[in-house]
Amino acid sequence: MRKTKTTESFKRELKTSRPRILLIHTGGTFGMTPSADSAHLSPGPYLDRLLTQLPELQEIAELSLEAPFNCDSAALEPAAILQISNHIRERASEYQGVVVIHGTDTMAFTASVLGFTLADANIPIVLTGSQRPLAYIRSDARSNLIDAVTLAAKEIPEIGICFGDHWIRGVAANKNSVHRYGAFDSPNLPYLAELGLTIQIYPHAGKFKRNVPAGVSGRLDCNIAVLTPHPGMPWEIAPPWAKAVLIQAYGAGNLPMDRPDLIRLFKDADKRGLPIIITSQCASGGTDLSAYELGKKAADLGAIPGGLHTRWAALAKLGLCLGASFDLSAIRNAFATEWAGEPVFSD
Repeated sequence: MRKTKTTESFKRELKTSRPRILLIHTGGTFGMTPSADSAHLSPGPYLDRLLTQLPELQEIAELSLEAPFNCDSAALEPAAILQISNHIRERASEYQGVVVIHGTDTMAFTASVLGFTLADANIPIVLTGSQRPLAYIRSDARSNLIDAVTLAAKEIPEIGICFGDHWIRGVAANKNSVHRYGAFDSPNLPYLAELGLTIQIYPHAGKFKRNVPAGVSGRLDCNIAVLTPHPGMPWEIAPPWAKAVLIQAYGAGNLPMDRPDLIRLFKDADKRGLPIIITSQCASGGTDLSAYELGKKAADLGAIPGGLHTRWAALAKLGLCLGASFDLSAIRNAFATEWAGEPVFSD
């Protein structure tokens, strides 16, 4: 007689076939607890109980939980982001995937940095977090983490954010809401996957050019002056500490190029050898400095178009270029070149 598998044998088979996943907690709302007066949230000690609170995670993967630090992501510094990157690189060969629990405020920036520095990691690296803490009854933390671990177990070599109903490539991600559970979008690149009753992974997931230049990833220099213009804003030259300028211009890259003070900023940057990158205030679409006369004037004065780079991808790429001591020509080329699946050119 043919033998059938018992429930226990299924469980034993599941246990031996589970992929090994490294779960790194860095902080954020996910693990926060209310203060004594319930007036605000702060990092809490819940980590000791995470795997017992979510036992279903152990059905998906064999998890190793580590917490290099536990802080609000608004307080995260470049050194800590590189610490995450270096730690993943050191441990990647031991696991089939990595999940990083991270605060939402700067998650898109960290995802962009990791997208560039770990483009060759060849395993899934999934960032996630939540809008409400795991300790709350109506929290998105549970579903986000379960989905993230599920994606990390699928062996798709992609670095992205799993949040709400979507998986988004990290170098194309942007936070678009402080209250919706679907807090992130991908304005210039299709989602990697939709997460609903089933997980629908799209064909482009894990398929992108890996072309990060040699010398990138050792340092992240964020001495970047970021300017977001509004009508009537006075323009000043870049501060002494600035090594580059990022201007979030109007529309396709327009600026009031008839302003003498703005012209002075460009000329001073040229004299000091500071790159000026132009991105757009618009979430969707990108900069095309040839589209309008004002954009062309900026280009003639040396502005580098940011194309379809999000603000966060532009900051991450520029910070890595500065950290690698790239010259102006190399930085210009970087913004015209796909490093790790980021959308580069506007239509």
